[in-house]
Amino acid sequence: MSGRASVRERLAAGPKRGLGEANSIAAQAARDEKTLAELVAALKDDRAAVVSRAANALKKVQQMRPEALQPHAKRILRAAMASQELRARWNLTVAVGGLELRGRDRALAVELMFDALRSESAFLRTFAMQGLWELAKGDSALMQRVRPMVQEFATTGTAAMRARARKLLADNRGQH
Repeated sequence: MSGRASVRERLAAGPKRGLGEANSIAAQAARDEKTLAELVAALKDDRAAVVSRAANALKKVQQMRPEALQPHAKRILRAAMASQELRARWNLTVAVGGLELRGRDRALAVELMFDALRSESAFLRTFAMQGLWELAKGDSALMQRVRPMVQEFATTGTAAMRARARKLLADNRGQH
């Protein structure tokens, strides 16, 4: 598809299953603020595939250049809270966990993560655990709540949750 197509149309292209152009859009958005702004706006699209792919691309931008998402933090958080589409929720949960949030926004993100821990989706629970861990870094009061949960998930969660919990605990040794 040509570079002139909108981000939303690029995200809509291709089979409904799969990522379509999400990877190339993420790489472009990590370098270009205009593309990033269009990507964030795509979270409000009426098409589930577009929203899901936009969320996936934003997760990848967060992993490449977390600081790039900061100007869009409130919009990403609101989209995560409103999202009913499971794949979008998975990816937005990861993205929100990596945002630097303050005050009410931070409290809403923590609430979002605790809510996601009650999901039937094992993937969403795993991503929420990771998001909570990220939000708890540098917040000793929150870490006191989160660390025992992660320790428990390291032995009682799903296989993916146990593995992720062990990784989080191992990566955080000595950081209390």
